[in-house]
Amino acid sequence: MDLISFSLLVGTVQLLLGLPMLFQPDRVARWYISISDDELWLRSLGYLWLVAALLVLFEDATVGADVAGLIRLMAWATAIKSLFLCWWPRQLVRLRVKIYGERGHRWMGLAATAMGSLFIAAAIHLKELG
Repeated sequence: MDLISFSLLVGTVQLLLGLPMLFQPDRVARWYISISDDELWLRSLGYLWLVAALLVLFEDATVGADVAGLIRLMAWATAIKSLFLCWWPRQLVRLRVKIYGERGHRWMGLAATAMGSLFIAAAIHLKELG
């Protein structure tokens, strides 16, 4: 997978999840609780993200300080997190609750929206370069 496609994929998902977390955190909290009990769904999601990250890393796995290198760094982080989601989904959910608390959805929404915007901007930048 090329870096532009990966950036657009990650950025779009971050925005699709981040904006509702900002504006309707209680509804998102209820939704998150309902999906965090479904281990098969979590493992499947981890598998799909692992495949996307590995498709990027098989093209070129070098990390650098430029935009392309930073996107590859995020692909590495995605691969590692996805492995944890595939192998230990419950522990990852518990760790998230421990770090952010039960009411951390608004902060997570802000972070996800910012990251999504940065990934979209990175895709646009890479498109202009290439």
